[in-house]
Amino acid sequence: MPTILIGIDDTDNKTSPGTGRLARGLFEVCAERRLDPVGITRQQFLVDDRIPYTSRNSGACVVVKPEAGESCVAFAFDFVAERAAAGSDPGVCVARLDAVPPEVVAFGKRAATEVVEMSEALELARAAGIELRALGGTEIGVIGALGSVGLHAGGNHGRFIQLPGLRDLADRVGPDDITRLGVRLEHRGDRVPKDDDVYQTLGWVRPRLLEGEPVLPVAWSDENHAWLPVDRKRHKPVA
Repeated sequence: MPTILIGIDDTDNKTSPGTGRLARGLFEVCAERRLDPVGITRQQFLVDDRIPYTSRNSGACVVVKPEAGESCVAFAFDFVAERAAAGSDPGVCVARLDAVPPEVVAFGKRAATEVVEMSEALELARAAGIELRALGGTEIGVIGALGSVGLHAGGNHGRFIQLPGLRDLADRVGPDDITRLGVRLEHRGDRVPKDDDVYQTLGWVRPRLLEGEPVLPVAWSDENHAWLPVDRKRHKPVA
């Protein structure tokens, strides 16, 4: 079965839910349509005053493995267009994972570290035969949409914000509860992991995309007597 990537960006405004929320809604519809949804990665792009963005300048990539090709996810364009917030500049990109060329991967990497142009995104997509659409506003969302596809295709950028069962994990679980989700545990430090070890999720598990698979780095905590995720949720300071 082909792996299909759906990149989306700039679907929100300053008061609406973020692009990640919309991506999870799309993920749920893909499940309802039996398109075998695999996961969603959040992709971070450059935060710079020269770039118009709503909050953190991040895009999302929804990954599915349907029996058919890209045509079965064509509804994603209308899905995003109908649900994008007023005043947003949404873009959507659909591509087969095995058809994403190195040039698009390189574009995603550049978008994470430097200012890139909308015209370049559109030209790259056209040359690669990748479906990339601007769905309103200034149309700048095509940059993050294509960049999200490129970064996910590169296999070493972003974090999974959704995997089937990921958000259902309890606070303290065993290793099998995590690995059965398709997540590889990466143990940091000198302690050798044991089969009966406990892993504390802290209510926020976001595996990294490494070598094309979800990987959760963990470190042992004597205080918690458990392995804790290395990546923790950031809490805004109280004013």
